[in-house]
Parts: sequence; structure tokens; C-alpha cells
Amino acid sequence: MEKKKGLNRRRFLWRSGVAVGGAALLHGCAPGEVEEPSDVAISETPAPARPSEDAYGGFKVGFQSYSLRHFKEFDAFVEQASRLNLPYVELYRGHLAIDSSPEQVQKARQALEAVGIQANAFGVENFSANHEQNEALFQFGQALGVTNLSANPSKDAFDSLEKLVQQYDIRIAIHNHGPEDERWRMPEWILEAVDGRDERIGACVDTGHYIRAGVKPPDAIRLLGSRVLGVHLKDFDQSGEE
Repeated sequence: MEKKKGLNRRRFLWRSGVAVGGAALLHGCAPGEVEEPSDVAISETPAPARPSEDAYGGFKVGFQSYSLRHFKEFDAFVEQASRLNLPYVELYRGHLAIDSSPEQVQKARQALEAVGIQANAFGVENFSANHEQNEALFQFGQALGVTNLSANPSKDAFDSLEKLVQQYDIRIAIHNHGPEDERWRMPEWILEAVDGRDERIGACVDTGHYIRAGVKPPDAIRLLGSRVLGVHLKDFDQSGEE
């Protein structure tokens, strides 16, 4: 998460009206340390009502679980997540390890569903030309029930990824990581890489990282067009002014 002055996350999101309680649409992260999920207590009480997509103009609005990374135990994370009143979450490996057993994945899904939250994305994960390793991530995503895998693929990963998005019908959303990112910093680079590829390979636009890289997020979104498969909405104040 970027350091900034004056404009904090809660104030930014209050102004933009896109989330409740200081949660962003989706907050991006690099791959973290693998941590085994703890046992999860599943509530028998009915799941609370969540805002429909109509409340957000048809967009599926949620949060990245990295935003709650300080709650490392899965049950504590779920308890905090339930307070955000958001219907979707993009999980990251700090809350659910990619080598979790099918039983652990199912238990995590049930715990989230019990509080009215659906895991519709996972990441950000690295992908390479190693098809077997890539497929293991797709199998994990399928068990979790996600639509998107937010990705930091190598340039030689795309033949493998194209086969996998067609086989599993799970989308790959390439995530930009700011001025340090020598691979996907510019939207033009992503567009070039996905040209001619299956439409399920596209971009996860991280607005904060684009601002840090000197790219205006609206320009990036317009350029990427239908290849925008997800957005990590972040605030970033370069000036330090309100």
C-alpha cells in the first residue's frame, strides 16, 4: 500500500462513494508468504443481506483481502470482512494458501458464504511457461469458485494461459505494479501481450500503481477497453494536498 499525505483511504472512498467502512473496490498486492489457514468456525445464523450489483451501477464491488492482512487467522479475517458490507472478495495467499487441501478450500468458501461474501477472484499470483504449475493454480481457483486470477505472468506464459482459460473458463487479469514494474508498467505493454489472445486474458487495472507510474487511470482503461477484467481502486496523493 502506498504511503501518502493528506488524503487517506477512508476519506477517498467516502468521497467517491464506492464502498463502505474504508474498503476499496479491490486492493492489489504482490504475492505474499504462504500461511496455512486456521480452522474456521462457521456460523449457523443466516448470512446478512449485502448490496446488490445494482447499488454500484452493475459492477461487482468487493475488497482485496490483503487490506485485512493484519487479521491473519481466517476466522478473525472473516469476522472483520463481514463488517464491510461488501458482497465480494479477492483473496490472497496470506489468507488461503494455494496448496490448501480441497477440504480447507471448501471450509473457507463456506465461512465466507455464511457472512454473505463470495470469493470471485484470487491473486496476485505469478505464472510462467510451466504449464503444470499454472494448471495447479487454475484447479485451486476452480475449487474456490473464482472468476478471475489476478496475475503477474512472464512473457513466455501466454501459450499455457490461453489453453487454461479455455479449459477452466477462469480469466487471467494482468496486474500492473507501478514504476518498478519492468514487465507490465504500461497499459500498451499489456495490450500488446494479449493481442490476438483469448478474450479471457486481460488486465486488472491498479489505479494507484498507474498514478505512481505516471499513467492516468482513465486513459489506461480507455486504451485497454474490453480487456479490463478487474480494477484495484486505490487512492494516491502525489501532491500531499487535500
